[in-house]
Amino acid sequence: MVSTLLSFGTMLEDTRRYFANFDGLTNTCRTIALWISLALVIAFAITKIYPLIFGKVSKKYNEEQLKATSPIINGIWIVIALTFATAFIATFLTCYFVEVAAGEESLVPILFYPILVMVIAVIASAIAIAVKPLKLTKIVCAAVCGAALTSVIICMVCYYATGEAGEAFSDVGLYISACVITAAIVVLAFFSDRNSQPFTSRSIAFAAVCVALSFALSYVRIFRLPMGGSITFVSMLPLMLYSFMFGAKKGILAGFILGTLQALQDPWIIHPAQFALDYAVAYSAIGLVGCIRGFGFFEGKMRAQITLGAVIGGTFRFLCHYFAGVFAFGSYGAGFAEEYEIPLLANAYFYSFVYQCMYIIPEILLVTVVAVLLLSSSNFKSQINKYSTLKSL
Repeated sequence: MVSTLLSFGTMLEDTRRYFANFDGLTNTCRTIALWISLALVIAFAITKIYPLIFGKVSKKYNEEQLKATSPIINGIWIVIALTFATAFIATFLTCYFVEVAAGEESLVPILFYPILVMVIAVIASAIAIAVKPLKLTKIVCAAVCGAALTSVIICMVCYYATGEAGEAFSDVGLYISACVITAAIVVLAFFSDRNSQPFTSRSIAFAAVCVALSFALSYVRIFRLPMGGSITFVSMLPLMLYSFMFGAKKGILAGFILGTLQALQDPWIIHPAQFALDYAVAYSAIGLVGCIRGFGFFEGKMRAQITLGAVIGGTFRFLCHYFAGVFAFGSYGAGFAEEYEIPLLANAYFYSFVYQCMYIIPEILLVTVVAVLLLSSSNFKSQINKYSTLKSL
């Protein structure tokens, strides 16, 4: 089973599919958006790092001048990121609906449109907060996004109630596990980030870029499992670094947005609680990477902090996918048990454990190694401290 999934031909096909797939309008749109996203991220890094490094080298370094121009640069990047996101969504939807009309694609309206509305509400709220960072603006935006999320949940419940989504293995297990894990994430984030600052232009700009980069890297798949889930090229890293710099609360919110985008990218939705576990809560859990730094553990040891943070965030993400696999997809284990002649796979708990271990553990290990290597650079650590709103270490 493992050797089949890890075949060299499969990896090459996945790479071609996500980096240079021009088969159809939507695939062309995805490919172009991927490359533009990567180019924007590189440009963002240059605008942040180049003045500092080369300013010192050329002896023209002026810290006061950089502080004065930083808000302007942040504002420009907020506009660029949000404009690109809006243009991509509009273009992608146009291409998608053209292919739906031609019979080349299909969609489930009761799921697709509410999730789309929620994505648009989040983008519009980010624009509003960036332009008018007032308390009333934040309250209104929170209410709008909350209403959009509620509509998504209601529509999913209705879709599941019709029976079109298929029968879940256990409604009770899904709801209980989703509620317990969500509560644990919220409590941990609250206590580790009690003194968090409100969103600023800087934190919004970094959030937009980090979410965009994580979303783009999620297309770079080393291999993909048949029922969803894949090992990517450190797609969790930008979101991890964002949480590490700005705290668990902001990291969880950014992770929630990324999870919603993932639901549009590659949906496997058969139940509202399963949607929460596999997408919204699972990606929000990545934001817990910043909790170790927020608690003040291992001060001065950033590599130890991000390693433990990655373990915590990865563990919660593993639990989300594990319980979704047990209660929503456990019945598929019998088919794999017969195909691969492994009777234990017929057990939903064992099947989900093996399935999640095949991609989440390698993903966590890979992203942790890369994060530790990055934080081995004194210059990179200084950049983290420079832009971070948490205590400098």
